[in-house]
Amino acid sequence: MAKKDQINTDDIFRIVDETVPVEETIEKNVNDLFTVVGTSQENVEHISATPYSYWRMTAKELFKKPFVIISLILLGIIIFFTIFGPLIKYYPPLKIVGDTVMTGDRFGEAPYYIGPSADHWFGICGSNMGVWFQGADMWSVVWQGSRLSLLLGVTVAVINTILGIVIGAAWGYFRWLDPILIEFRNFVNNIPTILLDILLMQLLSSYMKQYGFLIIVFLLCALGWIGLAGFVRNQIIIIRNREYNIASQTLGSSSMTMINHNLLPYLISVIVTVVSSAIPAAISSEVGLAYFNLSFKVSDGDITLGQVLTQATKGIAWMKHPYLLIGPLVVMVPLTVCFFYLGLAISDATDPKTHR
Repeated sequence: MAKKDQINTDDIFRIVDETVPVEETIEKNVNDLFTVVGTSQENVEHISATPYSYWRMTAKELFKKPFVIISLILLGIIIFFTIFGPLIKYYPPLKIVGDTVMTGDRFGEAPYYIGPSADHWFGICGSNMGVWFQGADMWSVVWQGSRLSLLLGVTVAVINTILGIVIGAAWGYFRWLDPILIEFRNFVNNIPTILLDILLMQLLSSYMKQYGFLIIVFLLCALGWIGLAGFVRNQIIIIRNREYNIASQTLGSSSMTMINHNLLPYLISVIVTVVSSAIPAAISSEVGLAYFNLSFKVSDGDITLGQVLTQATKGIAWMKHPYLLIGPLVVMVPLTVCFFYLGLAISDATDPKTHR
């Protein structure tokens, strides 16, 4: 056993000749194993790996999902037709002759309940849709209504998002605001929103013709920020007292610095999920206002998708003539689905945990 152990040891270890200096042996071994390229300041500072970029990785994660591309294409098509649709084929939805508002491409003489055709791609508005729409070309009505509805939705969504994030961040960070805003939220939640809308419209109805857009934006934004603000408040309370935030406070960071650099960036992915439905929600809210006759007035020349859907579903005519709903839903359904899916996709893409 001793002899075998000795042979194995000789195989593993190489005995260095004592007559050869140690320095020469080391240099020889280094030359055999490595290629000395020298030193260079440029090579020392050179980074062989691609530098990490948060937004580049976010875009990479986002656009590798096929349905994101499909959603963006659909939204692009909707926006294109919202802008240029009436220019492609247009029959004025409303024709004003003196003080009389006439409808249809032949001043109210157009036949009603005619489905899609070569001249009227979405059909003709039926007589159940009231004096303002009956006999009008549905294509012109839908895209003119989409223009105002989309503008309204984007405006309301931007305002509610800004107010929700700013107020929610302050609500969650400053403890003295908590009892005030909680009581305000409880008070608002105990009053039906429709009653507040009716009350405000009664007060502002005389100004609708001149400031209709601003009044509807005010109605939808007056309390529309509360949901997002409460969500941001809850998230900030969860992470407010974590170690890195306490350390940042100890080092003298201001409240604005804490909110902007320590808290809100952490919440980007979760905020995007909530905000993704803001535009469709604003458009749907306008549909609700139109149903209760609290939205724009068609007599003032303002048409929205909410008014078209509300008038189309009056009675049971739409069951016999379903094309009355197809036109508005061609815009509403893809718009809602695309924004919702894009919100989820952006939420996943902005999460650093998904960056590999």
